[in-house]
Amino acid sequence: MIRRILGVVFVVAILVGLGFAARFLDIGGSGTSMDITDISTSTETTTDGATQQTEQSATDPIPPLPSDVAESVPPQPATDSNTNSTDDTSLPPPLPDLQATQEDGPFRLSLPIDCEIGRDCYILSFVNAGSVTEPRDYTCGPMTYDEHRGTDFRLYDYVQLESGTQVLAAAAGTVTRIRDGMPDANFKLFGRAAVTKRGRGNFVAIDHGNGYVTSYAHMQRGSITVVPGDEVVRGQVLGTVGMSGLTEFPHVHFEVMKDGLFIDPFTSAARHEGCGISGTSLWQDDVASLLTYPRTLVMRTGFADQILNRAAVDYALFNADPIPTTSTALVFHVYLAGIQPGDGFVAEITDPAGNQFVRSGRRFEEFSMSKLLAIGKQDLAEPLMPGTYTGTFRYFRKDASDTDLQIISLTDTVEVQ
Repeated sequence: MIRRILGVVFVVAILVGLGFAARFLDIGGSGTSMDITDISTSTETTTDGATQQTEQSATDPIPPLPSDVAESVPPQPATDSNTNSTDDTSLPPPLPDLQATQEDGPFRLSLPIDCEIGRDCYILSFVNAGSVTEPRDYTCGPMTYDEHRGTDFRLYDYVQLESGTQVLAAAAGTVTRIRDGMPDANFKLFGRAAVTKRGRGNFVAIDHGNGYVTSYAHMQRGSITVVPGDEVVRGQVLGTVGMSGLTEFPHVHFEVMKDGLFIDPFTSAARHEGCGISGTSLWQDDVASLLTYPRTLVMRTGFADQILNRAAVDYALFNADPIPTTSTALVFHVYLAGIQPGDGFVAEITDPAGNQFVRSGRRFEEFSMSKLLAIGKQDLAEPLMPGTYTGTFRYFRKDASDTDLQIISLTDTVEVQ
């Protein structure tokens, strides 16, 4: 028998970087739907400092979807708001005498970060192959923005930032330039103007000869292990991933230049040259096999007795101890990257007796870099049933025949005592 719990059903999506909530509707849980925040329109600062209006609109919940359908289309994650610097648009000219540090064969790149792609980190955005007004990544997808000139390797959360993820030289060469000493913090804490001319934060630049230069930006303060003039080998530790400069999240911004032009390591094409070009990848074969066009990812899940904001989820501030039965809210959080138009989800929580506590879902209308979803109940007037509550999250994408295919299915649990 389903236990009646007086409360208000809520499902909130927090658009990462903006901090506003979008409305979702309950599609089967007890209680009534409501808006958690009173919003209609919010402004988003774009990477070139302009503003655009982001209008809030509710959409109909998606209908019941098939339960277990194999993935047959590659999911694609989306990007987050990262900002380019207005400084360092040109690096020192290539050095003429790098033969000692060059490697035999054509110039190839190894992974510039010591992490497992798809598990510890993922590619957030690519070089803009399109125009400033119509940004496109090398596949003609949306995973880039205006003047973006590098490849962003993002960590999943701040816990990894604190543990120290190493930044590695992608090829042998000579260090030509570094910067260190800038703090690791979301630039919004002190404002864009304070760091605009140092947008790459703490960084290392390496000349590899034959016109190739790489740069590793947003590194952790005090972590850089090299100085200009040092000769480095492939895979040598340069420092650790940080949050310095114009950024809102921990990642390494990796740039490649050839004869003074920013190029895309996936195609060797120059920035803004055009998408869909069948060029030559600069990645080593084993690395290229890891760096397939990214999929939609769930970065973190967890329960809490309140709605957590993005920063709290980044720091994994979920309830470490059992949630008391006297709590007035029970919330299942899902932090998701890579939302494509037409995607949908169904999420539910079941109580210890196996009864549905709440169920919600939605169809997304637009591409989004990432979202923090919160599903649950608040303002509970009766005690929670003691025992194990289970959160289930299923994510769907339409195939060419407009059929919903399940591409993500996961569960998480929490104890209530």
